[in-house]
Amino acid sequence: MLVRVTNVQGACDVNNPDLKQFTPAQNNKAYPLGTVVRTGPGGSAVVCFSAQETVQLLENSEATFVAADKNPNGRVVRLISGKVKTVLRDNLPEGTIGVETPNTACKSIVGRGEFSLVTDSNVETFQAAAITGSALIEGPQYRIPALRAANTVNIQTSVDHSLTRLTSVSGDFSILLENGTETPVNYGMSPKAVVKIWRQTAAVGGRPVISTLVVSPIGKAIHRFAYAEGQPCLATGELIAAQEGDDADKKKDDLPVLLTKEEPKGAAPAAKKQPEKEKESGTAQK
Repeated sequence: MLVRVTNVQGACDVNNPDLKQFTPAQNNKAYPLGTVVRTGPGGSAVVCFSAQETVQLLENSEATFVAADKNPNGRVVRLISGKVKTVLRDNLPEGTIGVETPNTACKSIVGRGEFSLVTDSNVETFQAAAITGSALIEGPQYRIPALRAANTVNIQTSVDHSLTRLTSVSGDFSILLENGTETPVNYGMSPKAVVKIWRQTAAVGGRPVISTLVVSPIGKAIHRFAYAEGQPCLATGELIAAQEGDDADKKKDDLPVLLTKEEPKGAAPAAKKQPEKEKESGTAQK
């Protein structure tokens, strides 16, 4: 099974798994799956899976091209660094083309998309943008069922995997967040909305403990919960809802007493006071 490297511009090298070393890419040559393609400053290349499915590597990028795990006919771009653009048909079967990083998987990509990866000593920053078509995005404890046209998400993961931060850059899309139950939290992301997922290994038992916070575009906490993986009984449930309920009760207490509370016990009803006033008035006249 082969991929073809075409439109080679500037500095571009390939590491053929048979040769196990980088050599200058030869334009319009077919290479076996597992080949790494690397571009330098001002370099670029187009990798063809078929006449209609192509991936372009921009400058200072590196990626390897392999078969999909569950679909021998599918292809996966394992992005090591830099930026790639996909040009694919909109009606591809599910699971045909994907883009992966060490912490994120984009699956069932169709149409045109842009994917970039930058890694430093502390954080891996991956950004996925659907220009047309769509893509499914998965990572630890979260899933974006469909990133559609004009949607962009930025995903930062710490090198030690203790924190993932997802930010909606453009467009509206849904994200499903694991919460320790069979029914994940479904939140509608919009620009500037943020999801933070913290991970820690429990001191006893070594089980991963997950804490998640969802913040709206205006900075308001919408969801907050924590749970231990594989232990449904060790889950906090939704914490923000409880806080909002407390605030609602406080607001009720702040309302005028006559609108929210009964008259104190022992107080004379207003209707019974009036005859007493009339009686006093009559006594005075006498």
